Amino acid sequence: MLDEGWDVDEIVDALHVSSESIGRWQDNYDTHGRVDPHSALQGRRRLLNATAIEELHDLIQESPSLFLDEIADWLALYHDQPISTTALHDNLRDLGITYKKLRKVAAERDDAYRAEWLHDVLTNYTADQMVFLDESSKDSHTLFRQYGRAPIGQTPQESMIHDRGIRYSILPALTLDGYIAIRVVEGSIDGGEFFDFVVNDVVSSYTFSPRSIDDR
Repeated sequence: MLDEGWDVDEIVDALHVSSESIGRWQDNYDTHGRVDPHSALQGRRRLLNATAIEELHDLIQESPSLFLDEIADWLALYHDQPISTTALHDNLRDLGITYKKLRKVAAERDDAYRAEWLHDVLTNYTADQMVFLDESSKDSHTLFRQYGRAPIGQTPQESMIHDRGIRYSILPALTLDGYIAIRVVEGSIDGGEFFDFVVNDVVSSYTFSPRSIDDR
């Protein structure tokens, strides 16, 4: 910002930090080439203050995929607490925040509407009225491990066949009584194929009477 001509007061208002912090960061950058130079001092690792911890929880809840260096930059910028990634890792571990596989949630998901739908289903239907359909597929491709070991400076590699072979798609219809219909096709399932399966395989498997129509 300074290089682009911003005034210090403008930066203070934009970043909500003190002018002293900006001056210190500028000196560090001019001297060391970075705003948080490595320190030669060794000792007890730095702990985050209460305000930083509270806002850090909110940050991670909003953006759980941030890397340690991105979190460290945020702490230095918004809380004036420069910290190494190693110390940050230890602090996060002490706070009960661990690194794990990320689960993707659709942004368009409506929890209120979903709860309303679930209440309607539980109120008006029973388990023996449910028919579950889903598509699956299979080819000759075999799953392989994503990680391996090798000497330092070398990349682990393993020979494997990449030919996927023929792809088959499977459409099953499952009830409490088991599978009532199933269709296997070569290739992928499109909308027309799915509709034909529902009409000609699933619906036609029932012999409808006036009562069964009401029940189903």
